[in-house]
Amino acid sequence: EMVRPFKVFIASLIITVSLATALPAAEIRTKWATIEYEASADLRKFNKRFELGRFASLFWGSSDLSVEEEVESKISLAVGRVQEILEMSPKELDFRIYLCHDEDEVQAFYLNQYRLNVDYIAFYSPLTNTIYLSVRDVNLRVLAHEMAHVVINNYFKNAPPVKIHEVLAQFVEAEMERY
Repeated sequence: EMVRPFKVFIASLIITVSLATALPAAEIRTKWATIEYEASADLRKFNKRFELGRFASLFWGSSDLSVEEEVESKISLAVGRVQEILEMSPKELDFRIYLCHDEDEVQAFYLNQYRLNVDYIAFYSPLTNTIYLSVRDVNLRVLAHEMAHVVINNYFKNAPPVKIHEVLAQFVEAEMERY
């Protein structure tokens, strides 16, 4: 009967090591964030699904921009807007966004870090200062919500309680509708 717990432990260890050692295929550096992704198809899907509302017109017909440059611009605009909404500008804001292929990959990262099964399509990890995001499910509201967690966490020396974090992130999410 000792064999089963040992097998579970070994399987968990293998998953943990494979997730921890997985290196992104590529990255894009913006003013505030580094976007990491495995496949260029995921970056293209992210770019297509991540629309900036009324500012989307900035990118219409801009064939001069590469996908990477467009994503960089969109992320910079969104982070700037989140900071405006919260009226918080952390002195040193430098975080990561990891583009996951789907929600299963997001949930695997969460399980690896927090040892809990969840049904999230995105989450912010203060442990790694990283947003993990399913490109299949991304939209402006979801990303703005997670970016709010980043800004709040990096603004305060001692982070406010989780409930306050969540209320502020939901406020940003709702305000982004007017973006």
